[in-house]
Amino acid sequence: MRMKIEVEVISQETIKPSSPTPHHLRHHQLSFLDQLAPHTYISFLCFYSLPDTHNHTQISTHLKKSLSKTLTQYYPLAGRVKFNLFVDCNDHGIPFYQARVKSHSLSDAITNPSLPELTNLLPFKPDDLTDIALGVQLNLFPCGGIAIGLCISHRVADALSYFTFVRNWASTAACGNAFVDVDFSAASIFPPKNMDGYNGVPIPKRNDIVSKRFVFDGSKIEALRAKYAESIRLKTKKPPSRVEALSAFLWNRFLAAAAKEEESRSLRRLYTVVYIMDLRSRFDPPLPQNRFGNYYRAATATPILVDGEESGGLVRQVIEEIENIDNKYMRKFQDGYKEHLDFLRRRMERAAKGELVTLTFSSACRFPIYEADFGWGKPAWVNMASMRISNQIIFMDTKMGDGIESYFNFKEEDIAKFELDSEFLELISPIGNVKQNPFARL
Repeated sequence: MRMKIEVEVISQETIKPSSPTPHHLRHHQLSFLDQLAPHTYISFLCFYSLPDTHNHTQISTHLKKSLSKTLTQYYPLAGRVKFNLFVDCNDHGIPFYQARVKSHSLSDAITNPSLPELTNLLPFKPDDLTDIALGVQLNLFPCGGIAIGLCISHRVADALSYFTFVRNWASTAACGNAFVDVDFSAASIFPPKNMDGYNGVPIPKRNDIVSKRFVFDGSKIEALRAKYAESIRLKTKKPPSRVEALSAFLWNRFLAAAAKEEESRSLRRLYTVVYIMDLRSRFDPPLPQNRFGNYYRAATATPILVDGEESGGLVRQVIEEIENIDNKYMRKFQDGYKEHLDFLRRRMERAAKGELVTLTFSSACRFPIYEADFGWGKPAWVNMASMRISNQIIFMDTKMGDGIESYFNFKEEDIAKFELDSEFLELISPIGNVKQNPFARL
């Protein structure tokens, strides 16, 4: 049985950039993709097991000083987001909380995690978005370990921007060098638009969406890739990636469960898959990873099997939709934003009426998740907090890189359908990189 994580906030400070932001940089324009982003925080926890040579007072001082230096380069994060249009880079700073964990050791929190409880280690609730772009909470465990909780507004950054910022902050802390090569020119590529009538991706306030963590075995994923590579013929002749193969497999199992429900309840709904992808690599030439902001877009497909077709046909359809997002697509997307907004509005209306069911995949695999070394080693574990967006699966590399750690956000009864699926269970790792039991309710 999991214990409640009791946290006592013992201090709060406002961390400001170590140098004032120049007047000509005081207005950071949001891009069109920033405007489309969900109105929520992207939230992660980095857990560190520290040697006895480090004490909490030194760690806190070290983190705050290096954060102040880093904010000089990442000046929009110390400002305030205004009207979903721009960031007022006014150097008002970010809240930095220091909290004492009273009920758990570091190993307890890692080996027996509970997502509702882990949110106590974050500076904000992920879905309680304000005009503050960034918040930090340093959590001190009685054993000497720590967890750094960060929330960054999705209106100013995507997941890659998040991890790049954390890595650069850690580098500044470890090396003392505050110079960071970061590019804030997203609005020049995707200029902001008139967003009248578009209220963003809905973030439900209800409590019927739960999250669960599953670790997929690396060798079994490779076997799945090989199986699909033999059964499909892609235009590019490339085998599916780990994430593509796993996404298509899970989409197949999701449809199998849905078909049983529709047959029993005489339902007829349209099922679509959405794959969220980083756009930086899709440009010609590719954009560097230091591009800060929201550089992601969704590949949408309604893959179905024709009579007699193997499940690999689903894989082919999903991957071909992903491959359609290229430099030509970018130019069309930039010019046809009104059509895109109309498309999003229609989808949301159909979903609200119960006519459309969407399964969304998002991947942080190959992102620099475990590279944040502040001077005392890399994280023992990095955990993502739920964004409370229903029917969403998020992939991350395990620490050793030998598997995929995933976070499922669904209604309780829909997660139960996966757990009763024998084909799904065969892919689960018997030993996760965090705990023995791969079913870690978060």
